[in-house]
Amino acid sequence: MERVIIALSGGVDSSTAAFLLKEKGYDVVAVTLKLYDNEVFTEDAKRVAEFLKIPWYLFDYTEEFKETVINYFFETYKNGKTPNPCVYCNRFAKFKFLVEKMRKLNADFVATGHYAKIRKIDDHNLICKSKNLGKDQSYFLAFLEEKQIEKIVFPLEDIQAKSDTRALARKLKIPVAEKKDSYEVCFIREDYRTILSRQFPSYGKGYFVFNGKRIKGHEGIFNYTIGQRKGLRIPYKEALYVGKIDPNNFDVTLTTKEKLYKKTVIVEKVNETFIPGKSFKATAKLRSMMKDEPCTVTVGKNEFMLEFEKKQFAPAPGQVACVYFDDCIVLSGYIKESF
Repeated sequence: MERVIIALSGGVDSSTAAFLLKEKGYDVVAVTLKLYDNEVFTEDAKRVAEFLKIPWYLFDYTEEFKETVINYFFETYKNGKTPNPCVYCNRFAKFKFLVEKMRKLNADFVATGHYAKIRKIDDHNLICKSKNLGKDQSYFLAFLEEKQIEKIVFPLEDIQAKSDTRALARKLKIPVAEKKDSYEVCFIREDYRTILSRQFPSYGKGYFVFNGKRIKGHEGIFNYTIGQRKGLRIPYKEALYVGKIDPNNFDVTLTTKEKLYKKTVIVEKVNETFIPGKSFKATAKLRSMMKDEPCTVTVGKNEFMLEFEKKQFAPAPGQVACVYFDDCIVLSGYIKESF
């Protein structure tokens, strides 16, 4: 019997995934990673493991999580860029820790409650879109390396809708069946701008710039992201948006909405799994909430270029760009610039 560790967060997705693994005949062991102050989730995970009658282990990675994910999150904002802590965490923290524990517990695979699929193309293991396109989470797994992917199982990969998962959890009377989904950054309990302002009270304060002129001071560059409109409080005949953030002199350049649409995006390569050619047609996402859009991809040694068929709104430096080929992720990295 193959042994699998399920990353049990105490939510309805991972809890239902644990049941499905048992049903398929796996020897299931539940693992909860303590990454920050998440006692409620820990207690819920323990209750679910007891309900499903599977072994449960709690491992404390709070220090490692702080040194990697939390530091990355704050440093990215301090540098005038937009982070994606979930994408970063999955490769450099969560799945790294899970694979470590998989080996320690003599398991064969790691499972999670993500909505995604794994397919093989030319002997390459690729993260692909879930059947549940409304909840598809493949984008958040874009940085995973093949050596991590080959050890992963997604029990929810064929579920058509989140409502189906919840309905199954209700039918099974899983204790967390009615638990609400979480959409916020997991380790942030208040506005991140408030935290940064408190920790770095004098950092990043500079000026708003419009039409080449400094027009008034602002409260610090980590309060702004590319494409932001709210909170600027600068009167003009049309709406103004953040167009550029300079981490050296802390100027925040404002622009109009039409100038934020870009057709070409240069991306610093972080992960490459399968490349069908140095130049190929594909689709790409520049943020988690957008639909992947058609583009031509040109691949270099350390970066790649996306040329979209239609201009895309406000590509933000630091944000993750993810390339899909036949609905599978083949390239990903950090946005550097756009034009």
